[in-house]
Amino acid sequence: MEELDDVKKYIPSDASVSDIRFEGSDIVIYTDSKDFFLNHSETVKRIVSDLKKRVEVRPSAKLFHEAEKAKKAVKDIVSEEAGLDEVIMQPSLGKMIIRAEKPGEVIGNNGSGLDEIRESTLWSPQVERVPAIQSKVVDRARELTVEDPEFRKDFLHDVGKKIRLDKGVGDEWVRISGLGGCRQVGRSCFLVQTEESNVLMDAGIDPSAKPGTQENFPYLNAPELDLRDLDAVILSHAHMDHLGMIPYLYKMGYDGPLYCTKPTRDLMIMLALDYIGLAHSQGQDAPYDSSAIKKAVKRTITPDYGEVTDITPDMRLTLKNAGHIIGSSLVHLHVGEGLHNILYTGDYNYDSTEMLREADTNFQRVETMITESTYGGRDDEQTDRDEANKKFLSKVKQTLKKGGKVIVPVFAVGRSQEVLGLLADEMDRDYFNYPVYIDGMIRDVNALHTAYPEFLSKKVQKKVFEKENSPFLQDNIDTIGSHREREEVYESGPGIILTTSGSLTGGPVLSYLENLAEDKKNTMIFVGYQFDGSLGRKIQDGADTAEINGERIDVNLDTYTVSGFSAHSDRQQIINFSKNLRSTPNKILTNHGEKSKCFSLASALHKILNIDTSAPQNLDANRLN
Repeated sequence: MEELDDVKKYIPSDASVSDIRFEGSDIVIYTDSKDFFLNHSETVKRIVSDLKKRVEVRPSAKLFHEAEKAKKAVKDIVSEEAGLDEVIMQPSLGKMIIRAEKPGEVIGNNGSGLDEIRESTLWSPQVERVPAIQSKVVDRARELTVEDPEFRKDFLHDVGKKIRLDKGVGDEWVRISGLGGCRQVGRSCFLVQTEESNVLMDAGIDPSAKPGTQENFPYLNAPELDLRDLDAVILSHAHMDHLGMIPYLYKMGYDGPLYCTKPTRDLMIMLALDYIGLAHSQGQDAPYDSSAIKKAVKRTITPDYGEVTDITPDMRLTLKNAGHIIGSSLVHLHVGEGLHNILYTGDYNYDSTEMLREADTNFQRVETMITESTYGGRDDEQTDRDEANKKFLSKVKQTLKKGGKVIVPVFAVGRSQEVLGLLADEMDRDYFNYPVYIDGMIRDVNALHTAYPEFLSKKVQKKVFEKENSPFLQDNIDTIGSHREREEVYESGPGIILTTSGSLTGGPVLSYLENLAEDKKNTMIFVGYQFDGSLGRKIQDGADTAEINGERIDVNLDTYTVSGFSAHSDRQQIINFSKNLRSTPNKILTNHGEKSKCFSLASALHKILNIDTSAPQNLDANRLN
């Protein structure tokens, strides 16, 4: 293609280039020349400066050393302090993936360690952090990310060709259709269309709806959505109400790229596999199997925060920190040559927390924003974080002091780590010696957090790097994973139980509720959103009985809600975020909230910002330009 021909003009005649290929929106140059492989920086700088494309130079099969010899060289070069775990060779890509406990020890000062590895092996090294917690689930997820590099090479080249396809341009228009998540919390899904492109943002399930019903899934049968014409899928973050149906797209024939951050990709694998397992354990059929998850992973592209990535001939994607959970992203789409800019917030938190930094507002242009409204109601106000911490700890200590147990229903991703971080701070003070039991997928998600500390707050990063102070490795933490171990918890003394699911819609929390709900000494503390119709919402609203496994039990335990732990922005934070955006939107659409909250927030934003706002319903199509 023409762009690859343009690259050739910059390459020295003695560079011995064997191939130039697309790798998604990037360009990779393969060389047989040792000198060019090791000394190509000036050439790459010129290409990047002139063509505005990311470029990487890698060795061809004629150049790099035999795999086992190269592995041995890495082991000789890398110090013991690095905690070298494994070296994965990908000959078709000319890459080696080096996994170590301390990547910085492999990289070296100013990249000196990587330079030495390149010179000694003539392979292109890539370093990944090994989780500080052993987890078979995380190991399996990471295995999937490096499978079949030959397929990846061809797939990414095909993606690159399609991105650069010169389609005919007609009338310039942009349309967005809500296929789920409008005037409700759950099954988030939006379709963005232009004359040239079709891009899907999120495809989740509604956790509160009956499994297998239309209400459980987005409107993937909408007339404007044809999977054969779909160019790209973007996943904002790894919660089931945003990712649950993405593997289904691949089952039904979609074969294109999925864009998200690395933590989101890995969590997607874990949560989707858990979703299948949970469905089977309840005698239900999941809408897809593990082969569909594998298809999705093999086609996933993981840009860094702030990295501008071409995803179609007329759309550029930028992901930025959303502050919601690890790897969560605000999705910015630049359409055409300045035609329109869309900001889809997914779920976001405009407040720094124990684990994460606040959502990013640095977007140069935003014409249309689609914002969540989970806590967008007139009376929705988060408790100040410090005050929330005090309230939570006061209730915990009150319960423990009288000999009771504290049950905290949490999502495996996000809220569980926030609560654990707070409890870890108490443990650091050496006077909090009660056991903290974690059940469900929380341990596996904790492991993943230790693999991606760069996505966490500076405070937690520092603790993870120090390891002995890591909130995930405290001596008081006890992982529960079997019925027998749960029975021991029931019979034990005071303690805190962090367990899934966060809305009591399934998972081990139901076993704890069944066995501990009748004792008035115990307490259940709600720290997250309870979906309308969920058992958690009913108990939160005062239900004194609950039906579990076909039997009705009395709910005598104390119930308490602490709102300050939410990973969502409240009404004022949403307003502040909208006002503080570098570029004020011309139009705001509200979604991901109960009907009344979507309308209330839209009305408030209209009055405050004096711009066009609306609360579309599912299947509405909005022309943006």
